[in-house]
Amino acid sequence: MLRVGVIRVISLKEREEVERHGKLIESFFPELRAISKCIQDQPHGVYDEETEALAALKVPRLAREIENSVDAIIVSCVADPGVAELRREVSVPVVGSGESLASIARALGGKVGVITITDGVPRPLRERLGDPPWKKVAGVCSTLDLKWKKEAVLQAAEHLLKEGCNVIALGCTGFSTIGIAPLIHRELGVVVLDPVVASGSVVYNLLVSKKVWG
Repeated sequence: MLRVGVIRVISLKEREEVERHGKLIESFFPELRAISKCIQDQPHGVYDEETEALAALKVPRLAREIENSVDAIIVSCVADPGVAELRREVSVPVVGSGESLASIARALGGKVGVITITDGVPRPLRERLGDPPWKKVAGVCSTLDLKWKKEAVLQAAEHLLKEGCNVIALGCTGFSTIGIAPLIHRELGVVVLDPVVASGSVVYNLLVSKKVWG
């Protein structure tokens, strides 16, 4: 069994919630087993430059705690806080949800639109997708608000479709938490990319190729 560390950038108490992203990855990639951990003292997660900077300091410390127990590490946040630093410090592969999402979006081609919870597109997506169309979900200040805003998420997706987008990239892993990707696809018939599933795909292909080819 291939083990992947999943670092959540929100402080959660319930074990079921801590493991939610890891369980999603396992459901798509049964050969992977997730070991999930949360950073401390960020009850609202990452939602602006300040909270991203704080998370970037905490992620490497947490990753070092699990480095010897896993075959790879996923930072489950589209902003990829601490990913670059972490790669210099640990011996296992490190994958960010943002860069994974952007890479798959580029591979699909077409016009990619990004749904966000912030006033702008997260840096890893901007760097790889240029200046994609984007729409912030109305009434959302942090990832915790999303559970009550599914209709607003659908409205954001509809806006991007009217802009000519034929691929929707979900620009926050909080969208993965509420399982919105299948709903958008069913309601609007558009390709929807989930960032947690995207990072799982990258890690799966990386680890399986190492296992097969040595």
